[in-house]
Formats: sequence, structure tokens, C-alpha cells
Amino acid sequence: MLQNIRDNSSGIIAKIIVGLIAVTFIITGVNFFDTSDGDTVIASVSGIEITQRRFSTKLEQERRQLLNVLGDPTAINEDLLRKSVLNSLIEEASTHYYAEMLSFGVAEQLIDQVIRGIPQFQTDGRFDATAFDRAIGPMGMSRLGFREELRRNLTSYQVKSAVDNSVLIIPSELARLNSLQNQTRSGVISIIDSNEFSKAILVSDEAIQSFYEAGSPNFYTEKSVAIDYISLSAEHFRDQVIISDADLSSAYEAETQAASQDIERRARHILIANGDGASQKVSDLKRQLDSGVDFAEVAKANSDDIASREVGGDLGFAPKGTFGSEFEDALDRLEFNIVSAPIKTQFGYHLIELLETRVREIDSFSIRGPQLLKELTNRSATSLLSDSLEEFSNLAFSGTLEELETAYNIKVLSTKLFNRQINQGIFESKSVLNRALESDLIDGKLNADVFEVEPGIWMTFRVREYEPRRLQPLAEVRDDIIISIKTLKSLERADETARKIEAHWKKNLSGVPSSLDSVEVISFNSISRNDNADDNVSPEGLRVVFAASAPSIGKPSTLVSSVDTTRIAVVRVDQMELGKVDIEGPSQLIDAISQMRTTQEGSEFWNVVKSRVEVVKP
Repeated sequence: MLQNIRDNSSGIIAKIIVGLIAVTFIITGVNFFDTSDGDTVIASVSGIEITQRRFSTKLEQERRQLLNVLGDPTAINEDLLRKSVLNSLIEEASTHYYAEMLSFGVAEQLIDQVIRGIPQFQTDGRFDATAFDRAIGPMGMSRLGFREELRRNLTSYQVKSAVDNSVLIIPSELARLNSLQNQTRSGVISIIDSNEFSKAILVSDEAIQSFYEAGSPNFYTEKSVAIDYISLSAEHFRDQVIISDADLSSAYEAETQAASQDIERRARHILIANGDGASQKVSDLKRQLDSGVDFAEVAKANSDDIASREVGGDLGFAPKGTFGSEFEDALDRLEFNIVSAPIKTQFGYHLIELLETRVREIDSFSIRGPQLLKELTNRSATSLLSDSLEEFSNLAFSGTLEELETAYNIKVLSTKLFNRQINQGIFESKSVLNRALESDLIDGKLNADVFEVEPGIWMTFRVREYEPRRLQPLAEVRDDIIISIKTLKSLERADETARKIEAHWKKNLSGVPSSLDSVEVISFNSISRNDNADDNVSPEGLRVVFAASAPSIGKPSTLVSSVDTTRIAVVRVDQMELGKVDIEGPSQLIDAISQMRTTQEGSEFWNVVKSRVEVVKP
């Protein structure tokens, strides 16, 4: 089982990173980064706790994914989303409960190995704690949290693999399915094109009127608006921002001063993971170090921290507060180049040596200055925007767009008529559409309340033109109705023709009824679903041939089926022969059957698991 995890670890990690991108978890070049405690428990699944923090981060993840699809926050049913997230966490906890029942677990060394193997956390093919932190920093993750999330996913993988790998396919069953897959069929087929009947169909005025009345809801137009609008962003204030040389120098000096207070420490350590004999082993290693044995060599040979072992236990520079409390306390007490006594943490026993400290580096003014100027300008422009929003909103409420145009030197823009079906740009947003089509704005007497149409862009508008939803006159849709009626009637006649031919064949008669002698009938002989041996039978017709049931002895099978939106096929299968077992085919068939069985049996298995857990919601 663990070898299976190792073999598939790259795929697992890829799924974890993609699927949990918004979840708060952090990873470690070392394994000892601090996490906060005291989280509220919102549910318990047979003793496995679901915390408020985990629920909130999972909820945010799901909300972001929905927003990417829907584009409109108002379209999200929050109650339904919260229930869905809680249920998914309960299912996850049920999995771990069952894993505990089976005594499944993941070794610390394997977790380290998987972490080190993640390409996103490597530089030149080797694990790089800096690259690792840089990759996860924007996600707001914590190192220990990631490690625990990884442990949960690897444990779940073991349970699910046990279910997946239990699927059994009997050889005789496989051979039978393989021969059915490779069967050949012989018979006749006719494909009737409904367009052949269209010219002969006459549509009366009465039929047009009846169709129009019956389908009147379909003949209403969408209500549409054309608007004049004005938007405000930080960009409009950029020209007003003046950053003097003194301001820039002062800001750089403040950064330099802050950096001087930000002390980073470089340490190295040896970890002996919890287990039988761990305390004795770390004591023996401490005696070796005290006798003068090289720390790096001892770490490479003995440390259980795979992430730092190969570099002699070196943890690199890290700011205060990076590690767990016991580890941090030991660093605070250490003098340079003195190895600590064994320090006990949740991960095991550590021997720690403080190597050096430094003030956090900051780029020279020549490098940092231009970057800082841009940041100060953006910050000031954003501040001016924030300070102006109340006045902008008040003027939008009581004034006109032209007054806003004059006050902020921003051009009023206009749109053509648009609606929920015809729109573009920012007006594709459902939130904008909903506002533009609000009943209290369509008369054009009021400006819309100022709102944030996109991050950092605020807008107000006034409806310039409004077209209400209206029933289109019959004259406007008459031609469309005629086409629709002819299409329906043509399909009905094509189906009637196919049914007559089918009835003829069911009487064991050959050809077609004399009244239909113009209809073409194509014979096919020993064709397979995988290889169209007869060029006269199209791929669409072939699908109908093999959709028909198998013929019985002395009695052919027939089927009438749509080929596409305009054609109807009728087929008679006279003979079916089972195919030979394909040497290469079974592997593909096994995959297909296994996937189907895995889905079925997995669903049944997890239903049983969930039925046996006790869910408590405080």
C-alpha cells in the first residue's frame, strides 16, 4: 500500500494542491512551524473534530470556485453552500474514522519524502525551503497545517485505494464482454431525411395563428436598456499624487528602520522522531557532538528531518516566531555555536545549534527607490479614491452624470441597448445586469447607487433608453413560425415512414412497402462497432445498428431512432455473431469495467461507512 502511495505521489500532490488551494495549511522546509490553537469545534464525527477554521477556509474555497463559474455573488445560495461544505467535511471525517479503525497511517518519513518531491518546492531539482515558502505565501498557508492536510489526504488515499483495488473481474465475464464488444451484425438500414418532406408541406394561416398562440411566451422579447455611465478608480487620481524626494527618502528610511528591528536567525538541528529508544538515541548523539564529532555529519547520518538532513540540518535564516514554541524558547536561550540539550516537541527530540543572526536585508535605494515610488503613488491614489467615494456617491445620488463628469474630469460613456441575452464587457456581469434592469431605475429619473463593478472600480449610471419586455407581433415572427411548423411536420412524416418500414420488416417481408419504393435501403454484412466494414453505413447509422437489441433465433430485431435533428433511421438486424476475444482489447475493457465497478462499489462502501459514524453538532 505505501509503495503504491510512493509510486503515485506526484499525482496525489497535484490533486491536493489544486483541490485545496484556498485551505489554510502551510508546509515546511522544516517541520516545526508554529500554528495557533483554541479553534472552535462545530461538529464531531465519532470523535474526529471539525473546526470552525477548517469550515471557514473550505467555505471560502467553494465560494471562490462558484464565483468563477457564476460570476455573480448574489446567485450563490449561501445556506445551501454552507450545508454542502459541512457535509463534505463530515464525509472526510468519516473517511478518517474508518482509516483509524483499520489502523491506517502514514510515516513521518514518507510525508517528508512526498513534500520534498513536489516540483513547485524545488530549485534545480532539490527541495528549497525558500521556494516552498514563496509558493505558498500568497495562499496564506501554514507549514504544519499543510503537513497535517497532506497526512489526511495520504491516509484517505490508502482507504480509497483499498476499496478500488478490491474490485474483482471474473475471467469468464471478461471474455463474454469482450466477445460482445467485438460482435458483428448483418441486416438492413434506411435513413430518412425529414428535409425531403418539407417542400410538400403547406402551412395554413390557422396553423400559424394556433402555433403563435400556443407558444406566445417564446415570442416575447427581453427587456433591454441603454445606459450612460461613469466610473471612478485610483487611476483617475494618479496625476494628483506628488511624491517628493523627501517623501521617498523618508519612506525608505522607515523601511530600513523596520528592517533593522527584524532579526533573522540561522540554526541547524537534528531530529529524532518519537518512538522506542528516541530519548536514548538523542542523548547518545549529544555526547558525540560534545566530544567533537561534526554536527553536519551526525545530522546527515541520523536526522529524521528529511527536508534538512542532506544539508547537515541547516534550517536557513528564519524570523522569530517561525518555529514551534519549544523550539523558539531553546533558540532564545542559546549562545552561538553551542548545541542545546535535547528539546522535546510534538515531532520528537531536537538537538539545536544557533549559527548566526542578521538584520533583514533591504535593497539599496537605487534599486528599491523606483519600486517604492510606484507603491507610494498607488497607495496615495487609492487613498484619494477612498476619500472621494462618499462625495462621489452623494453627488451621484443628488446630481447628474454631467456634474460628476465636470467634478472628476471623467468622460461619461454610453452603451447601446443590451439585455440578459445581448451584452458584453462589464455588462456581462449578472450583478451589473440586475442593477441596470431594476424597476426603480428604468424610467431614467435616478442614477444608480454607486457600487464596485470590479475590484477598485466604482460606477454609477442612468438609464437612457428602456424597451420593456413585449410580445412580438405575429408579422415579426411569422417566417420563423412557418419554419418551425415545417420542421416539426417533416420530422413527424419521417418518423411515420420509418414506422411503416419497421412494421413491414416485422412481417418478415423484404424491401419496403410499395408506396415507399423510393426510399433507399442499405444492406450491411458482418460489420462491427469498431470497424465500419461497409462504406455505405455512416458512423451515425452504425450507432443505430448497435443500439438495436440482439436478434433471437429466426426473429430479427428492429429499431427506429433519431440520427440527428433532421434524420430518422430504421434498422433491422438479421444476424449477430459474437466476436473473437481481442488480445489487446481486454486491457481497455478491464479499465472501463473497473472504473464502473469502482464507482458502484465505492458508493456502496462509503454509504456503509457514513451510516456507522456518530455525527454530533454542538
